[in-house]
Amino acid sequence: MELTLHQAIEKESHKTYGQVNRMWPDEIPPITKEEAFKAYKLLTRKFGSKKVWSEYYNKWETKKLYIGRRRPRRCWICLSGNCNLLDRGWRRLVHDISHRVYDFRFPQSSRDHNIAQAKIEQEMAQYVIDSGWLEGKLKSKPKVNPNLKYYQEYLDNGLTPAEAERQSRQTVKANHLIKLIRSWERKETTAKTYIKKYRLKLKRINPTMRLDDLII
Repeated sequence: MELTLHQAIEKESHKTYGQVNRMWPDEIPPITKEEAFKAYKLLTRKFGSKKVWSEYYNKWETKKLYIGRRRPRRCWICLSGNCNLLDRGWRRLVHDISHRVYDFRFPQSSRDHNIAQAKIEQEMAQYVIDSGWLEGKLKSKPKVNPNLKYYQEYLDNGLTPAEAERQSRQTVKANHLIKLIRSWERKETTAKTYIKKYRLKLKRINPTMRLDDLII
């Protein structure tokens, strides 16, 4: 039996949704609040644009979808438990943003789930995977305590953790003081140069004048 156009489109939609579900790895990693909000903004900027005709300028212009949110949805965050479910974590985030982009691109559409929305979700999921976001590319690098710059080096030399921390702090402080000394030494050298220069100028003006005689 030959399918109608509507049935063929529905079949293609289900096929695309199935492909999206199979794209994700078997074990989807957790996603933090920071990662979720970064992903939301990046995906919105990447996919949230369309060409619109401007009657005023008489040309096609690019219209962008505004970011809007100031924080991620709670369902986008998954720190523990099963993060493979569609109702939380990475899959929910991509699904929700794909719907927002779809509504932006096709504001007159009366259907939420169709082939066009499925294609957008498929592109987004592929982009997330290819960008390495599931491997933690969106996580901020941990901040290192500057006072513990030499901690690992002293630890490798056989010191105990407490001794390595104390020695590292002392080394960082000593290096800072050395930099200050060298900086002031350079200033002292410059000051001596200018003092000598101005003394010679003063001597030319009045050979008998002494600095103690100056009234400032």
